[in-house]
Amino acid sequence: MLTVAVVLAVLLVVPLAYLLLPSTHLVAARQTVAGHLPSTAGTTAGTPQAAAIPGVEAKTGLHFAAKCATTVACLSLVGQTVGTDAAVVIFSTASSGGRHCAGYVFHRAGSWHLLDTVCALPDQLSPLVGHDATVHVPGSCANVHEVAGLSGRVVGCVYDGAAVRIDRGPIYADGRLWWHEKLGWIAHDFLVGP
Repeated sequence: MLTVAVVLAVLLVVPLAYLLLPSTHLVAARQTVAGHLPSTAGTTAGTPQAAAIPGVEAKTGLHFAAKCATTVACLSLVGQTVGTDAAVVIFSTASSGGRHCAGYVFHRAGSWHLLDTVCALPDQLSPLVGHDATVHVPGSCANVHEVAGLSGRVVGCVYDGAAVRIDRGPIYADGRLWWHEKLGWIAHDFLVGP
């Protein structure tokens, strides 16, 4: 009978605490990031742009051109942000709904490698410096580290669904990209567009 009472109390208190507590809290335990190391068997290149192009082409079905003809759909370079051993290269898909695509790349073993490709409307493309991102860790929270990397001290945890403003990054450390928001560094794996 006591066991049933304890289980019921936990089932009632935990969801209530989740709703009432602020969107960040300190945690002592280390969190494992989605368990994948980027594959180096894929696209590698001498520049961030060269590594990103094949991934964005595959995602969109469009080809990259230094200058797009007005009658042909293609990818054109919008810009890039280069961080520490990481970069994000932005392309426009002008004839496909005005979307932009980001090729996230990292530098290791002397060359650039594709990690991820995301496409969205320009104001919804994220994570990017100066943009909001949404934390995506269903039923949990994403650890925020004092420095970029798994060895960094955990200084907080941002709940699933919370919006964060990206102010620095990317940095490649411990096999992952990292983005900075006001509390510290969050792994790329946990961030999606707003």
